[in-house]
Amino acid sequence: MDKVLEQSISQFLALITFFAFPAIQYLLLKWAARREGLPRLGYLPEYGFRLVIRNIPRKRFLKDIKYKVFLRSLVPPSRGSTAYTFYDIEIIRQEEFFVFPNSDQTMLNFQLHGTEEENIAFVVTDKLGKKVQDRISIKNFDKLICDYSATIDNFFNFDVKVEKRVVIESSSLARMWNETHLEYKKFKAFEVDYVLNPGH
Repeated sequence: MDKVLEQSISQFLALITFFAFPAIQYLLLKWAARREGLPRLGYLPEYGFRLVIRNIPRKRFLKDIKYKVFLRSLVPPSRGSTAYTFYDIEIIRQEEFFVFPNSDQTMLNFQLHGTEEENIAFVVTDKLGKKVQDRISIKNFDKLICDYSATIDNFFNFDVKVEKRVVIESSSLARMWNETHLEYKKFKAFEVDYVLNPGH
């Protein structure tokens, strides 16, 4: 009877170990993924502003990258509605197969045009700074938002994803224009207003 009980306990422990080990590995990878695929916003004098998934310092292989960029306006409550309404204008929706180590993934290129704060316009460009969409006054929206996700390649082949929402307020765009419009000659990094991590 003791041998049967001992075998049962051994089998039970082996079963727990069999399932627990990969679960622990997955949780550790998920925890480590918080530092992967972080956004970076910078200004390049010849081309304008660039928002990227930063991968050069982390050197990860990212795959199945998806991102969407849109402008959000907050519509105040009105008769029959007690809550704010979101009005979104989508400007980019893109997918990429992969990003190699030592490479960043560019999601958005833009410039800020204007002669004074009252007439600053947001302009989507290509990587070389050429306009690809019409100008939009920053007075016509409240937030610039970029949602993105990417799968991190790993040794254990777990489906570990980076998922983030990057938010830049229109008031921050005005500040960025103030700091760069007078022929600023150097690369300059900017902080986004905040980054949300869905599911964390």
